[in-house]
Amino acid sequence: MRCMDKTNKINFLLVFDKSINTTLLKRLYEDNKINKITLFPLTGDCAVRNKINSVIKKQSDNSICWLNSTNIINEEVNYLRQKICKWSADIGNSEVQGKRVKDWFILPGFNVSTWWFSLLSEKNTLKTNAFFQAAQVQAVKKALKTGQYDQCIIAIVDRNLRQSIKNVAVKLNITTKIFPVVQPGGIKSRIKRLLRPLDVLSNLFLGVSIWLRFLKRSYLVKRYLGSRSKRLPGPNSLLFVSYFPAIDKEAAQRGIFRNKYALVLQDKLKDLNVPIVWLLMYAQLDGYNYKNALRLANTFVNKGEKILISEEFISFKDAIKILFLWLRQIILSFYLFGFVKKTCLLSEPIGDECKPIIKSLWNISFCGYIGVEGIMYSFIYRNVFKNITGINNCLYYCEMQAWEKALNAAKKQEKPQIRTIGFQHTSVSKNYFHYFYDKSETINNHDPSALPLPDMLACSGELMHSLLTESGYPGLTRVEAVRHIYLNSILSKTPPSRGGKPILLVAGSINKTESNMLVGLVKSAFPNTVLFDIWFKGHPAMPFEKLFEELNIDIVKTGYLIRHDDISECLSQAQAVLVPTSTVAIEALAFGCEVIMPVFPDSMLMNPLADFENYYHKITSAEEFTAVMKKITNGTSLSNINEYRQFIKKYWYIDKELPRWQKLLKEIP
Repeated sequence: MRCMDKTNKINFLLVFDKSINTTLLKRLYEDNKINKITLFPLTGDCAVRNKINSVIKKQSDNSICWLNSTNIINEEVNYLRQKICKWSADIGNSEVQGKRVKDWFILPGFNVSTWWFSLLSEKNTLKTNAFFQAAQVQAVKKALKTGQYDQCIIAIVDRNLRQSIKNVAVKLNITTKIFPVVQPGGIKSRIKRLLRPLDVLSNLFLGVSIWLRFLKRSYLVKRYLGSRSKRLPGPNSLLFVSYFPAIDKEAAQRGIFRNKYALVLQDKLKDLNVPIVWLLMYAQLDGYNYKNALRLANTFVNKGEKILISEEFISFKDAIKILFLWLRQIILSFYLFGFVKKTCLLSEPIGDECKPIIKSLWNISFCGYIGVEGIMYSFIYRNVFKNITGINNCLYYCEMQAWEKALNAAKKQEKPQIRTIGFQHTSVSKNYFHYFYDKSETINNHDPSALPLPDMLACSGELMHSLLTESGYPGLTRVEAVRHIYLNSILSKTPPSRGGKPILLVAGSINKTESNMLVGLVKSAFPNTVLFDIWFKGHPAMPFEKLFEELNIDIVKTGYLIRHDDISECLSQAQAVLVPTSTVAIEALAFGCEVIMPVFPDSMLMNPLADFENYYHKITSAEEFTAVMKKITNGTSLSNINEYRQFIKKYWYIDKELPRWQKLLKEIP
């Protein structure tokens, strides 16, 4: 413990998230030994910050310091992403009893290692917050090392994160105190709390749930779509793997299947006389449940579309084999963890303090639903390529997920003559760790434990090509960004003129927590619309009406306006756009909008524009937000609209004739 001053008063660091019980903060002053309190928030919730300020100021006149935790954490995220690919590769290549970890996980009867399906390999920051938590822990470590603290008080609801921060303090010989938190309500939250101490059992429970869901869906596909015989492709077809129901709703009302992520590409394939067979994977889109999605698919089948559903390629016999292979994997994971935890698993940039976080990530990767899903996909795609003939090319949306690796491995084993094309179809943030691998892992070889990659990796622009080149992917090529071709007509038009009262557009996120923080940030900085209008445009899956109701925000009193029209219509009228994680950040530049990017201490910065600092205003607090909006409404802009539009043309290729796609598709596999 650090030495106290002569008055026997101490300095302490309070690390907290939004669950801190602010009504009990006065407990900190009961012994009257506080010399200085430094606050390290792991939440961007402005309401929590305001409550803490209010309580502390009432209790004491002692020195209070708010650290800019957002910037410290963001620095650690930047460091983490420089090292994470090597860290992951070292784990997979580490030897246990003379055999590499990824070799231990080779799936019997398949040409693939389930190591590649794990989150330790995939590093998917959209599926797990483990890597962000590791950055948070290292940020707290930096704060504790640079400050003269006698005690670290922790008010965090997540058990693994709380223990990891405690490990940091103990290692630095700083005493710790766990402060009360408000546990989230609801039945699901209570069940999670009960299961959390039983990490492996809870993962097993979730894994079995996913296994049963696959079985149920397999039955439903056969019930609603019947035999595959009438849905099989003819010769020289293209297998197009897509999410469903990602469709053009207007066309669907006429019984026409139009993939909304690839409208112009679908037209181009028709022009080239390339027959398409669709292999669709259900996703929760536009309010469709699984049964309704199947009914919709059946209407398209009746109109002549060749549509297959991924779950129909699983039999009950396969499902039983999957259970045994999963059990084998669980046993292997227990055995291997004992070795790798002592070597590379807790090495830099993670650190041994983060053992609770990484152990949980290991368990979910191999013992949980992630583990069983990967094996399930291996069976699905092996059966796909075994049972479908007449395919020359297989095109899929590339996001570097487990199902894609299972697809590529199955193709390589069953139908190596087919060409696979992974299409990076939208924007990519550098903090999407799953898009990047160490160059030692992307070597194209015939080793069954090698990373399964597509024959061609098609990216949507010059900047994306440069970004993905860093990983040394073979077969990297450039094509048009078919989802963003509509920007071509916008870029050719005269920039929109904006008169009258300025407008700030708040573009919501699919993530509820992030959208809540957006609303709180706006409300804290601008409780009304006296200076400019404020429009809210929510994500289709996360409308603002519900959030406003939960946060007791009176639209009439604040003057806020919720918009439901197309995002392009909103952008054409807005002067500034507040956007956390969305391609709207890039699209806004086409309209000459100033982009404001909020960064929060409780979520990783995923904005695709984040690495191009000349094109956005970064804010970390309500005060910074107020200052930036004052500059923008007074006419300040980072660049002129022509520079913004030139940037977009480098980011996405948007030639509506699709010359690059046409050349790629005409190539003979």
